[in-house]
Amino acid sequence: MGLLNGSASYCRFVTLGELPEENMEQSWADALEVNSFREIQPHSEEEISAGWVRFDDAFEGTWAPEELIGSGGVVLLRMRIDTLKIPGVTFKAYLHAAEKKRLVELKREKFTRSEKDQIKLEVKKDLRVQSLPRMQLIEAAWNISSGEMRLFSTSKSVAGAFVELFEKTFTLSLRPVGPITLLWLRGMSDEDIDKLELIDSERFHLASN
Repeated sequence: MGLLNGSASYCRFVTLGELPEENMEQSWADALEVNSFREIQPHSEEEISAGWVRFDDAFEGTWAPEELIGSGGVVLLRMRIDTLKIPGVTFKAYLHAAEKKRLVELKREKFTRSEKDQIKLEVKKDLRVQSLPRMQLIEAAWNISSGEMRLFSTSKSVAGAFVELFEKTFTLSLRPVGPITLLWLRGMSDEDIDKLELIDSERFHLASN
């Protein structure tokens, strides 16, 4: 939650592609809603869900077009990632207890394979219903004039999920900003950038007496 909690760690990207010529705010508001966050259903097999939420409300997935673009042409985005996964140690402990109880009820010493699989499924469902997903809120600031995007996270997995969701939503590409990208942004041609790979590195140091 970089922008809201004052964290300064971020990754930089630049957007590539053409912005909509007409009804930009409305088309973006519609696209954000289509790709908004969806709660994980406990009875499903889904373990991870990612989508957009409003910057000021982690539980809201609708946007007013006129509020999307702030001062200076900046769009504030917020991606929510929920993970609902039962820890292995927890699952094994509850499974063992359930199996032990069921054997007593059936007055038997062991299960058939199908019975064992059924108990595993029941335990997993029960634990998912009782568990809350782990929530992550990832913020980003997008200057649509310069194309610069600042993602307030340095996690590679989070960045990957953000890029995938952003490109799907806005039909634009995101390119990480590094030394090569800066040269490209400042007008160096792709041909000249490719020639940089032919330059041999050289060490410079002061001779010691």
